[in-house]
Amino acid sequence: MAIRLLIADDNAEFRKSTQMMVSLEDDIEVVSLARDGQEAVEMARQHQPDVAVIDVHMPKVDGLTAIRAVANVSPGTVCMAMSYDGEREILRQAMAAGAREYLIKPFNSDEFLNALRRVAARAALPAARTAGLSRAGSRPLPPAGSLPRTGSLVDAATQRQQEQELIQTAVSYLRAGRTDNEAARVYGELVKLRNMDTATLTRLAEIFLARRDWQTLRLICERLEKQTKNLLAT
Repeated sequence: MAIRLLIADDNAEFRKSTQMMVSLEDDIEVVSLARDGQEAVEMARQHQPDVAVIDVHMPKVDGLTAIRAVANVSPGTVCMAMSYDGEREILRQAMAAGAREYLIKPFNSDEFLNALRRVAARAALPAARTAGLSRAGSRPLPPAGSLPRTGSLVDAATQRQQEQELIQTAVSYLRAGRTDNEAARVYGELVKLRNMDTATLTRLAEIFLARRDWQTLRLICERLEKQTKNLLAT
């Protein structure tokens, strides 16, 4: 099944060039082009696309407001934000609005297509889990409360100790304002921990944005997205 795509940008040439990037792809179908944020929301309501790529800076309704509105009118749509602006505050606002990717213009077709397919694949995963299917096929997912294997309690204790040491090291680096390669390695491990709070993740997003480490930024976006969903569910 093709990924149904909405492209929203107030620049006609950019809308055209972005549409051209996907024109030869069998698994992607552009269902709508929007000229501003208001039109993006209206078209999302009408077409219910799988993915909406929305420019941050647009007239009538800005892109961040449009991303929030799309979540209401088309809950099945996932949003990608894009902008010429790589400022940290814009990145934070885009993630808070619900964007699952942040593309900095100009980007090439490979960057765009990879991000688009990645975001569509992540969006499809929760539905598979809800149906009781694993990523590998039709086997049911293991129960959340499964008992640990023999010896894993010792391993878990060791893991908790290592995690605490990692957190302490990362905190000391953050306080010192370190952003060198060694600090980035520690921060990258910190991002992988499941219990990281939103404030810490947002601070780390600033660091990895400055380093232009898009892979780690994507992971941070996933963590923040999950936390947002958990808050909404409570």
